[in-house]
Amino acid sequence: MTAEPEAGPAPAEGHDRPRLSVLIAGWNAAGTIERAIDSVLEEREIALECVVVDDGSTDGTADVVAAVAARDRRVVLVRVRDNEGVSAARNRGLAVTRGDWLTFLDADDRLLPGGVAALMRPTGDPAVLAVIGQRIWSDGVETWLSTFYDIPDIREPGRKSIATHPGLLYYASATGKAFHRSLTDGLRFEGRVLGDQPWAIRALLRAGDHIEVIGATVYEWSRPHPDRPVDTITIATRAAAARAAETAAIARGAFLEVGGEIDARIVDEATRLAIRTAYADRLFRSDFRASMRMAIDRRDPATGELFEAIGHLLEAMPPAVLARSGTLVQSLLRPPWVRWAELDRTARQRYWRMVEPALRADPAIGARIIASRRLSPGFTLSRWLYLHLGPTVGGALVSVVRAVMGLAGRFRRAA
Repeated sequence: MTAEPEAGPAPAEGHDRPRLSVLIAGWNAAGTIERAIDSVLEEREIALECVVVDDGSTDGTADVVAAVAARDRRVVLVRVRDNEGVSAARNRGLAVTRGDWLTFLDADDRLLPGGVAALMRPTGDPAVLAVIGQRIWSDGVETWLSTFYDIPDIREPGRKSIATHPGLLYYASATGKAFHRSLTDGLRFEGRVLGDQPWAIRALLRAGDHIEVIGATVYEWSRPHPDRPVDTITIATRAAAARAAETAAIARGAFLEVGGEIDARIVDEATRLAIRTAYADRLFRSDFRASMRMAIDRRDPATGELFEAIGHLLEAMPPAVLARSGTLVQSLLRPPWVRWAELDRTARQRYWRMVEPALRADPAIGARIIASRRLSPGFTLSRWLYLHLGPTVGGALVSVVRAVMGLAGRFRRAA
């Protein structure tokens, strides 16, 4: 493992200690890693280092990085023999970085021209502990903003905190931001998916109301073009219910980890609940809604496994969070009920287990699932029949109850 820069010209700034460390974790990224590094190195006014962790690549990624490091001493190559995953790679890189400030870059993304300078500009104010820049999505042909991301808490510049602007949780990745080193003590990345969410959220919670959101677009996040599909962990997770179930298990740990930081940093109980609810809504809407829809669309045999994993996630959340959530029903609980006929026996059985924590938190959620308070007794009866009479008899009776509910709903609308 190499943890020192190759020989090359000294940085223009002439400082021994960098002000900023840019950390890139890469695996089999030979085709994109040089572009990512070059987007960092074009900044010549700020003393920086670019730490690149090659996570056991087999395609020559390390050789590409070594060639860049040979001509620019600001590049530090860390070699890892075996592929350990992005979180482990980032942790290895953190142990090497020396800057007072830290930012992250994915190996297939890039910092936009002037992005480093824009991120670092507010750091001259000692009251600023974290900077959040704007991010765009790109498929190489078009650029756009995600609907979830295009909200005032993220897009409007100003001094903020998660407590006052919980919408910042929809920008929970570690990229596109600069963190003061003091925020990172004891923080570690965990997991091959969602690994950066608890790290970034905990760091931002520690920053309190010392977060500066800037209007400059600093980061370009690469997404596959529809005509050129690429297998990524995110795409695989959404396409396969079993992978999504693994992600739900990781999300459970992430939610608890973030909750511990909330308790340590936020005094007011109502604010604690508001932040927890905002993070739960973000998980439901951004991380699992698409997986739920795709599992049902594909009639994935592991759909029941996904339902059960989400149920375990809900059990880890305070009842008040489930009762207050604005996205739980629409994103996760209603779609399987609406498309009941497309679920196999196992998925139907585990659906009720998924719903149980929400119903304990708020019995009225049943009415929200079926979008009718008058017909909610039918939902309650369906659950009782399935759980007490079993999937064969109970399942048949549930189909009858659903048919009656459908007729009643159409009659009510016609009237």
